[in-house]
Amino acid sequence: MRQALNRNIVLLFAGYYLKTIAYGIAYFASIALVMEMSDHPLDVGIMTMLETLPFMLFSAYAGVLADRCNRKVQIICSYLVLACAISAAFFAGSLWSLNLLAFVTGTAYAFSFPAKKALQPSLVEEKHYVELNSLEAMLKNIFQIIRPASAGMVVAFLGAHQAFLLAGALCLIAALLMLPIHTPKSEEKPNQSETQARSSSRGLHDFFEGVRLVGQEVSLTYLILVQLLVTFVISMQAALTFLYVKEHFHGYGDTETIVGVLFSVTGIGGLLGALFMNKMLAYIRMIPLFLLSLALDGVLVIIFAISKDLYAAIAIWVFLGVVGTVNSIVTDTVIQKTVKADMRGRVYGIVSTCSEPVSLLSSGVGTSLAAFVGAKMVFLLAGASEAVVAVIGRLLPSYHRLNQTINESDEN
Repeated sequence: MRQALNRNIVLLFAGYYLKTIAYGIAYFASIALVMEMSDHPLDVGIMTMLETLPFMLFSAYAGVLADRCNRKVQIICSYLVLACAISAAFFAGSLWSLNLLAFVTGTAYAFSFPAKKALQPSLVEEKHYVELNSLEAMLKNIFQIIRPASAGMVVAFLGAHQAFLLAGALCLIAALLMLPIHTPKSEEKPNQSETQARSSSRGLHDFFEGVRLVGQEVSLTYLILVQLLVTFVISMQAALTFLYVKEHFHGYGDTETIVGVLFSVTGIGGLLGALFMNKMLAYIRMIPLFLLSLALDGVLVIIFAISKDLYAAIAIWVFLGVVGTVNSIVTDTVIQKTVKADMRGRVYGIVSTCSEPVSLLSSGVGTSLAAFVGAKMVFLLAGASEAVVAVIGRLLPSYHRLNQTINESDEN
C-alpha cells in the first residue's frame, strides 16, 4: 500500500476522513437534540430520511458536475457548505430547523462523494489502483469501528450544541487540507472550449451519456448490478440480525451486545481483506476473485442463517467483512480502469443515485418478508441470490473480455 501513498493522497484521505468524523459527530448530536425536543421516534426517522434524500436527488448531477468542473474545487466547496450547515445547527431551536440543516448537510455530502471518487485515481499511477483502493478500504473499516464510539463520546462529553461547533471546525480543517493538493492539469483546468459549449441545460444530456456508457459496457452494468444486490443484502441485515439474534442466540446474553459484536468484527474482517488483497491477487485473478467472493458471501449468509453457535456466527461475520472489502476494491478498480477519466464522476454519481433507494427499500422489504417467512428464511433467500448471481456472471460472454482486459492492464 505504500506504493499508492503520496502527498496528494495523504491530504485527500486526511481531509475526507476528518470530514467523515465530523459528519458522524453531527449525526449523533442531531439525534440527541431531536430526542430532547420530541418523544416521537418518527421525528428521528424524518431527520434521517431528509439527510439521505439528497443522495437520491442530486448524486447524478453531482457526478456530471464532477466531470465538467474542477473536482478539487467542488470538494472544497462541499466541505465549506458542510462546515457552515453543521455549525449553524448550534443555533437550532426547533425540529424544522434541524430537518432543514440535515437536508443541507446531506446535499453537501452528496456533491463531495463523486468528485472525490473521480479525483482519487488521477493522483496515482494506474498500476497502483489496487493498492490505492485497498488503502481506502482499510481506512474505511478502521473508521467503521471507531467512528460511532468516538462520536458518541464527544456528544456525551461536550453536549449536542458544542459538538456541532467542533464538527463544523473539523469540516473547515478538512477543506483547508485540500488546498495544497496538486492535481493534474486535466483536473485543474477543464477544456475551456468544451466547458463553454456545454450549458447547464446539457447536464441531463451528460447524465444520460453516463447511463449509455454503463448500458453499453455489459461488464460494467453487471458490476453495478452486483453492487446494488450486495447493498440490498447488507442494508437489510441490520434489522434482520436483531430479529435473528433475539430468536436464536438469546441464550448467549443481551441481544444488542451480540449484534454490536457481530458488526464490529465485520470491520475487523474488512481490515484483513484490505491488508491481504494483493496476496490474494497473487493466486487468483481479479475478476475470478470477485465472483468467488460474491459466491462465498452468499454461502456464508446461508451458513449464518442455519447456525446455532454464536462463536461460529462471529467467525462467519469476520469472513463477511473480508468478502465485502474484496468486492468493493475490485469494483472501484474495474471502474477506474475501464471508464475514461472525464466520465468517472457521472458513473460514480449513477452508482450513488441507485444505491440509496436500494438501501432504503432493503430495510422495509427485509423486515416485511421476515414478518411472513421469518428472518432465517430471508437470510437464506438473500444468500442464495448472491450465489446465483455469481454463477450467472461466470457464464456471461463479457466475463472473458473483462477478465482479459484487466489482466492485460495488470501486466502492462
